[in-house]
Amino acid sequence: MLFKEKLKTMPKGRLWDEYCGFLDLELSEFMEIQFRLLDEQISIFAASELGKSIMKDAKPENVEEFRKMVPLTKYEDYQNVLLNRHEEMLPGKPLVWLETTWESGSRPVKTAPYTREMLDVYTRNVISAMILSTSTEKGKFNVEPDAKAFYGLAPLPYATGLFPILVAGEMDFRFMPSLKDAESLSFSQQQKAGFKLAVKKGLDQFFGMSSIVYAITKNFGEYTKSSGFGLSGLAGMSPRMLYRIIKAKYQSKRDKREIQPKDLFKLKGFVAVGTDTAMFKDELEEAWGMKPLEIHGGTETCCLATETWSRDGLVFFPDTAFYEFIPVSEVLRNEEDPSYVPNTYLMDEVCANTEYELVLTIFKGGAFMRYRPGDIYRCLRTGNDKDHLKLPQFEYVDRVPSVIDIAGFTRITRRSIDRVIQMSGLPVGDWFACKEYDGNKCSFMHLYAEIDSSSEQSLFLTEKLVIEHMSAYFRHYDHDFNDLKRLLGREPLEVTILPEGTIRSYEEKIGRNIRRINPSGSDIIDIRNTAGGVFSRGGESFVLSK
Repeated sequence: MLFKEKLKTMPKGRLWDEYCGFLDLELSEFMEIQFRLLDEQISIFAASELGKSIMKDAKPENVEEFRKMVPLTKYEDYQNVLLNRHEEMLPGKPLVWLETTWESGSRPVKTAPYTREMLDVYTRNVISAMILSTSTEKGKFNVEPDAKAFYGLAPLPYATGLFPILVAGEMDFRFMPSLKDAESLSFSQQQKAGFKLAVKKGLDQFFGMSSIVYAITKNFGEYTKSSGFGLSGLAGMSPRMLYRIIKAKYQSKRDKREIQPKDLFKLKGFVAVGTDTAMFKDELEEAWGMKPLEIHGGTETCCLATETWSRDGLVFFPDTAFYEFIPVSEVLRNEEDPSYVPNTYLMDEVCANTEYELVLTIFKGGAFMRYRPGDIYRCLRTGNDKDHLKLPQFEYVDRVPSVIDIAGFTRITRRSIDRVIQMSGLPVGDWFACKEYDGNKCSFMHLYAEIDSSSEQSLFLTEKLVIEHMSAYFRHYDHDFNDLKRLLGREPLEVTILPEGTIRSYEEKIGRNIRRINPSGSDIIDIRNTAGGVFSRGGESFVLSK
């Protein structure tokens, strides 16, 4: 029975139990589900050619043996099979292949297969999140089968592109733009078309990437001006939206403020996806009149986790994957010494206020076993008395330290920065880069670079010129970086030029090398202090702000 039919025939309490009942599980019950589905996946995986290559013919008989005998894996372990789409070697027959960013421009794409059973789990868990997005307390929700829905997520072949297709099979949502129309539009065109339709017809549900939603929110006045606020935009506008626009204009003029989204739209559900959702939630709630429900997942990892009606922490779905957790201290030790095998902990072993890298074994014929997608989560608490929740709750922190993720669009590594510097021809010597945030909480990459003084270019290079030059090559090298600048309407790169020899001098002083990607905050502060003061280049004096 489809979800829209269940809405008509089943009591809401029964629907809640079917889709959100996992939130009532004891931790021991959660682990029982995990162990049972892991046993099934081990049997399926071990029988495949991919499984034999990953497991090295190991035959674990329990979870302890599984964690000892099966190695931790990264995408490099799967690339020959998955990039070439060798379906005959997989543990399950894929119904669809998805893609995502791998490593900036050097290795641009990762592919991931989804079986029919994986899609069934994905659909059910997305509906669970949709129900929770309309809920403000346990057991109560307000999902309408014909709701008007703005779809602001990346299209296929990205994982979020599955969302409207799977939901459309269960509901009669009126997506704006329609799924058919969206196929012929770019991502940015899709956003603009959807917003124009929302202004004309109204909006019940919003599904969006948090960085895009935030950009729309910050520039809401510009969006409304181009979406039907003039006389030419009245054609086809519903009477209700016309009334709201007139009222919003009057109130904003009276109160001497800009029109806000909540003046026009009365959302019943609000779902945000993205690596930086937590940064924007409070401002989005203030602007839209409803706090977004955060969900997490990925192309290789399906839909992994959702917040509850309280919207104060992620809970992992028990039937998507088997979860292991590597403490960040172990992650850093492994980065310094790749031969070191980090310890992992299970869901019933995590500690509150501790950060972990997530390790996943995908269920239902998935292709990934003990896989490290590179995501860091913080365990907020091991239970929630207020919500009578017995399961741990988490928040997403960031990518692993060796990767700079900007707004969920691009993944920049040391190799990709080295490549762009080489392509640019700029006389950049030593450097390090990190992810930082501006005054509007928007993330960007900050490159701290030394300029080779023996080069003639060093006499006239300024930070502005380095930004312009390197940004052009980043956009050429990495199409995701290009999309990021175009969609968010801002420069995602900042450059600070350090006096030559600063980094080497600092490393000699502390007796160790610093990470070139995302060094520790204390290292960055100390390096800036070491380089602070007035220094000369090309006959001019410069001050490095501390």
